[in-house]
Amino acid sequence: MNFSGRCACGAVCYTIAAAPIRGFQCQCTDCQRDTGSGHSSVLVFARQAVSVTGEVREIARAADSGAVKRKGFCPNCGSPIYNKPEEKPDYIGIYVGTLDDASTFRPSVVLFCSRGYAWDYLDPELPKLPEWHPASR
Repeated sequence: MNFSGRCACGAVCYTIAAAPIRGFQCQCTDCQRDTGSGHSSVLVFARQAVSVTGEVREIARAADSGAVKRKGFCPNCGSPIYNKPEEKPDYIGIYVGTLDDASTFRPSVVLFCSRGYAWDYLDPELPKLPEWHPASR
């Protein structure tokens, strides 16, 4: 399974040569700030399967879970591309909106729904957890 994507201006591109490990939507305030919306949609991959070209700027920030993540974004257009959890160096979360084809994205859970907003309508059939996924801590 292969994926590709890019930032809004095309200065940063990536390819992924692996199937995703998991997909989720997150309504934590950190993700809301990353996306400028009510939630983020994320696919998690093995970090070794992701190849990025172009300049990416990173900042370190603590997520609502308390975990520190390195947020990668395009310094030209500001598009958020990925997050790399420091405590899980083998994984990378790719923001689904940057994929060239996001049509196959199927989230399995909504995280931090306790911080969500009523106007941010998400699939009512998805399991919703008020905080971080317990098995992922």
